[in-house]
Amino acid sequence: MNIAQSERSERVFSSTGHYGLTSDNAKFFANPVQSESTYRKVSGNGRTPAMDVNGAKDFRRFAFKALPVCGADKLWFSAHLDGQGEVFAQVWSIFTEAFTGFERRTRREQMRVMRHPRYRFSAVMREDSVVGVLAWWELPGFCFIEHFAISSAQRSGGLGRRAMELLKSHMDRPIVMDVEPFGSNHQAARRVAFYNRLGFTYGGESVTLPAYEGKATAPSNLMAWPIVLDRAGRERVLETIEREIYRQFDAVSYPSAV
Repeated sequence: MNIAQSERSERVFSSTGHYGLTSDNAKFFANPVQSESTYRKVSGNGRTPAMDVNGAKDFRRFAFKALPVCGADKLWFSAHLDGQGEVFAQVWSIFTEAFTGFERRTRREQMRVMRHPRYRFSAVMREDSVVGVLAWWELPGFCFIEHFAISSAQRSGGLGRRAMELLKSHMDRPIVMDVEPFGSNHQAARRVAFYNRLGFTYGGESVTLPAYEGKATAPSNLMAWPIVLDRAGRERVLETIEREIYRQFDAVSYPSAV
């Protein structure tokens, strides 16, 4: 079941990767924001619940996976999906259409990584329709966009630009993504140009990220907003991605609830 379909507070908290509620979690149930649909209604009216600094910090950890990111023009990102239901099926169809097997995880590996507490796999929504997919990691110092695509039936209408602007407005840290090298093909050149127009800076040197399970590695380039990554910055980003995603993912068995 998609989190959007559930109003049970314990179901929402399971999406954070915790086995049960903690004292920090419990404070949110005195707060009117307890579910995705409630949060959409609250944020859509321009109202946000008051909370102290510690509460806001805890709330961000909760909200990263459990609450949507809402825009003013009826475009929004769903809460973290759980691998079941019609919304996930539509997102998975867009995901597998947009990215070749080389560029993404197998479904089995995807189900595993979706349990990671730093990873969020969201539907890009326009009102109540699925129009795209956004897969991203909240890492120390930056947000890493691993996959982003708009459905082929919805492209050329400005949804990709609006979705990225929404994500930028939501972020409290730089955004980093990897793209194919600019000169590798026409689609890569168009993709780099698209993110350039959104303020992302293209890295001057190629990098190699760890491979997905059973896949080969290939050179890519990093793009970043609103910062410019020099060589030292690229090395820090790569080390963080390897440490926070690949090493922990290989070493830890995550709980089955997502």
